[in-house]
Amino acid sequence: MMAKDKGDRIDYKALRESEDKYRTIFETTGTATVIIEEDTTISLANKEFEKLSGYSKEAVEDKKSWTDFVANKDDLDRMMAYHTARRIDPNRAPRNYEYKFIDKNGTVKEVFATLAVIPGTKKSVGSFLDITRAKEMEHLLRIQDKMTSLGRVAAGIAHEIRNPLSGINIYLNTLEKIYDRAESLDKIKQILGQIQSASSKIESVIKRVMDFSKPSEPKLILTDINQPIEEAINLSSVTLRKSGIKIEKILANDLPLCHVDPLLIEEVILNLVTNATEAMKNVDGDKKIDVTSSVKNDRIIVRVSDSGPGVTPDLKDKIFDPFYSTKNGSTGIGLSINHRIITDHGGSLQVSTSKLGGAEFVIEIPIKKN
Repeated sequence: MMAKDKGDRIDYKALRESEDKYRTIFETTGTATVIIEEDTTISLANKEFEKLSGYSKEAVEDKKSWTDFVANKDDLDRMMAYHTARRIDPNRAPRNYEYKFIDKNGTVKEVFATLAVIPGTKKSVGSFLDITRAKEMEHLLRIQDKMTSLGRVAAGIAHEIRNPLSGINIYLNTLEKIYDRAESLDKIKQILGQIQSASSKIESVIKRVMDFSKPSEPKLILTDINQPIEEAINLSSVTLRKSGIKIEKILANDLPLCHVDPLLIEEVILNLVTNATEAMKNVDGDKKIDVTSSVKNDRIIVRVSDSGPGVTPDLKDKIFDPFYSTKNGSTGIGLSINHRIITDHGGSLQVSTSKLGGAEFVIEIPIKKN
């Protein structure tokens, strides 16, 4: 709206001041910014856009379309859809995009862009932030994180295999001495059994590693999730009774069916109950596990809680890592496999503190198939 004085005349001085103010803001903002006409041409570009594009203002203004700076066709189609839709509805909310920007020299950059309609006009304002360096750092950090995890896995495998392998070597040396002394076959048979046992341990570790690296593909069927939960509780009931643990299940009766693999869900629940049992092994007083199911916001929620020592805050980000374990004699792969199974179902698995004072594992699975 034009500035007017009390006599309802245009106040050109105030208008110039207002125009100068917005032009100063436009030119001095730290973000590459352009004004886009209805036909996609750029009518105004600031200094930052010159730096980003490699073109001078004169080479851009009224000669270039913002589409000239989009390197990827899929990105262009997404952004053009918004540009076209704004003609129908000029009041559309601004849209944000991450896309590949191509400059004068053909260099492709990662940018974060915002396109917004200027109210009362057929023009749009586009803002572009170069995030190439941030994306590179993100990629490097992701690689570093993978290498760290790989190192942890390798160390875990080495640790789990070293002990039984050392045992096999000792047994073989002993077997050789027995043979040289022509001792009884019973002694040889006993040592062969020990070698077989150690070999089975190594085979078990390798199998669990393979399960972790490539778990079974979920065979999703419409299921009442309470059924595999009940099966898991029934399978663990004898162990729980012998361990003096009381288990209470509160399963909602009106749960909608959801797409899950019943056998894999049973495996997850059984593993969580087993973990809770082991966690309470040295706990004095009442030992209790609660298993509940409910529905919230189109998601099935399953909780497995215990009255054990719980999980300290510094361990919550580690317990789903492969080969991380606080228990002696454990490979530390179980929770990693659980996490992978639930993720393959399109859900999530998290840990928190339960009302019983111990750990609470929360499974969320979407009702509708993705």
